Amino acid sequence: MFLKHWITPVLIAVWTATASAQTSTGAFWRSLIFPGWGQHYANGGGGRFIAAEAGLWLGYLGLNRLADVRADRFHTQAAEYADARSRGKGRQFLDDLGFYDSRLQHNQFALREDGPSAEVYTTASDWEWRKPEERERYRDMRNGSQLARRQALYATGMVVANHLLSAIHAARSLAPEAASASSVEIGFAPRLDGFQWCFVRRF
Repeated sequence: MFLKHWITPVLIAVWTATASAQTSTGAFWRSLIFPGWGQHYANGGGGRFIAAEAGLWLGYLGLNRLADVRADRFHTQAAEYADARSRGKGRQFLDDLGFYDSRLQHNQFALREDGPSAEVYTTASDWEWRKPEERERYRDMRNGSQLARRQALYATGMVVANHLLSAIHAARSLAPEAASASSVEIGFAPRLDGFQWCFVRRF
């Protein structure tokens, strides 16, 4: 299984590394494997794509770390103010924990809506919030953790986009008749709840 997934990328890497003539195809595959490599191969450049790759991976790691920190906080909030054991529980339990004031309240609503087939929690999954404000604070903390996790996922998508942009730019750098792609960059814009990744085109 390992060889099946890695044999093709390794062969491509070996082929591109040993090719002596500068070609658009060689530049394309180099930058597709590692952004900036094809630019360096073509004209000694590529620093912007390398910096973007590093920034995106650092952003991915940082956002995942932020999500973990926020998750630890909302678990602590649940333990301190609702006597809930939320660590290791599934998404549905965590959602219900932030929506209902107690396990009994959840079970009452579930039985009312679904009757005997309702999924109810046992005392092993007990909770009871002291104040609604503490429950809402827990929910805000959990939403913040989920937001950071989603942004980390978006960062991986931007990594893929950076590879493709770098590959296209590298190939065009050896084809003067084609329009340059150097004016397209990857960046991010600040928001009230964090930031969002975006493409930036400079004119």
